[in-house]
Amino acid sequence: MIAEFTVPQFVSVITAERSPGVARLGRGGVDLHRSGSSVDDMTASVPVPPPTVELTPAPTLRNFPDRDRYELWSGDELVGVEGYERRDEHTLVLLHTVVTEKYGRAGFARLLVASVLDELSAQGTKIVPVCTYVQSFLKRFPQYQPVVAEE
Repeated sequence: MIAEFTVPQFVSVITAERSPGVARLGRGGVDLHRSGSSVDDMTASVPVPPPTVELTPAPTLRNFPDRDRYELWSGDELVGVEGYERRDEHTLVLLHTVVTEKYGRAGFARLLVASVLDELSAQGTKIVPVCTYVQSFLKRFPQYQPVVAEE
């Protein structure tokens, strides 16, 4: 069974059933603490720019829980991957953000992360941002701070 719904502005989300044969992504990490920031600084809304290249068909976000990753697709072409590890029922550790070379430096990593965070926020799921790209994204777009799990 595949569930599909629209994520604001950019992509639709598909939750796919388990698919065999794909290795899990590895881990790495840096502590994310924002000392000296006020609550207002952390929740101010900064518009997330769309990618600089328009794709047809529009990118679609798919969750593959058996692979521990979200994938961003345009038609039958993989655009990028957000690897995660489930910490518990309501928390994901975001490990890696990877965009294929063809789509690099065009805003698709930003689209991937924003789409994943929008999806997780809608589900009430919190994140632990181990991926340095996600950490940078959270600093640039503070409106996503509420999705970060308290440690």
